[in-house]
Amino acid sequence: MTDINKPLLGDIRVIELATMVFAPSACVVLADFGAEVIKVEPLNGGDLNREYHKLPGMPISDLPYTFQMDNRNKKSIALNLKSEKGYEALCKLLAEADVFVSNLRPKALARLKLDFESLQTINPRLIAATATGYGEHGEEKDKPGYDNVCYWSRSGIDQHVFPYESWLNAFPFGAGDHPSGMSLFAAIMTGLYQRKETGKGCKVSTSLLANGAWANATMLQAQLCDATFQQKRPRAQAYNFTNLHYRSKDNRLLRLGIVNLDKDWEAFCQAIARPDLIDDTRFADDEGRAENMPLLISQIDQAFAAYDMSHWQKTFDKYDMPYAVLPTYEEAANDQQKEDNDIIVPLSHPRYGQIRTINSPFEVSGYQKSKPTAAPLLGEHSREVLSELGYSDDEINQLIEEGITQGG
Repeated sequence: MTDINKPLLGDIRVIELATMVFAPSACVVLADFGAEVIKVEPLNGGDLNREYHKLPGMPISDLPYTFQMDNRNKKSIALNLKSEKGYEALCKLLAEADVFVSNLRPKALARLKLDFESLQTINPRLIAATATGYGEHGEEKDKPGYDNVCYWSRSGIDQHVFPYESWLNAFPFGAGDHPSGMSLFAAIMTGLYQRKETGKGCKVSTSLLANGAWANATMLQAQLCDATFQQKRPRAQAYNFTNLHYRSKDNRLLRLGIVNLDKDWEAFCQAIARPDLIDDTRFADDEGRAENMPLLISQIDQAFAAYDMSHWQKTFDKYDMPYAVLPTYEEAANDQQKEDNDIIVPLSHPRYGQIRTINSPFEVSGYQKSKPTAAPLLGEHSREVLSELGYSDDEINQLIEEGITQGG
């Protein structure tokens, strides 16, 4: 029988040399399922994401929520990898590890002697996972890249929704990094499976560029098939009413999500109290609706404006229609359906008390995830990790004095 108290990945050790969101978000999923994740950070500041909650325009909080989200259940060791002793300590960690995860650019990894060939000499069973902005080949492989440029813009998604007013109102912080991190997690698990079959380590990788293309694959495939793209229209003249936002009497917005009009047209007309539209020759079939879409949108707008949102929620639930009320962030964070499905879970923080956090987005039957913990302070586990590698207290103190490590 499966031991529910045994972590699913409890025998996996991960060394993370990464910053910001993309690669750390993959490692936090590994940690959620019990892997020991040791985060290697530079001295005097650590991961840049420790301070990114302070970016102009971000929600204001003393709690470093951007860092907390992607670094729970990890250990932190601070190392100066440009020093011989720091590199030696990292090599000792890697020699006993199962997975190495990094989002350093290929040129930087080679300079630090952490490219795949070098890693193979340190530990031939190591899974080397690389997260890049633009991939590992081509002229742009060493360009700096984040999700706003690699994922959203280069994929075509950005121009699909353009124009908009500001970056914060377009795509939220990390919204391209987190799905890309799930791809990296999948690549790591596939690499571990291959090692199980072959006994040998391997290299796995993914990029923001690849994940952005995958996210927008349908539209890119249309272009690859030389499809003719239709001109953008204002909402009042949209091509289809089924995926628009509608405003209620109390000024709330509802997003429709109807995909099967053959099935749902009559029910929709009943729901908005316009049964007369069902057999109206202007709207009764796809051809008529397409020809008269601006008029139809106007009719639906008037219907929605007649009642408060509570009425529309009850009505659309009654008619089993797909929809969503656009929530405020307060409503989105306190969504009962998220609570019921452990999408939002409690976290006991030693400094900030009882808070909640976002769970990783899947479950495995028979195993419980690790309870989320506070993200580590910079170098919080330096002494513990170095001691486990065989360093004496005197040697660790000497490394601290020499600026090779800090914290602990």
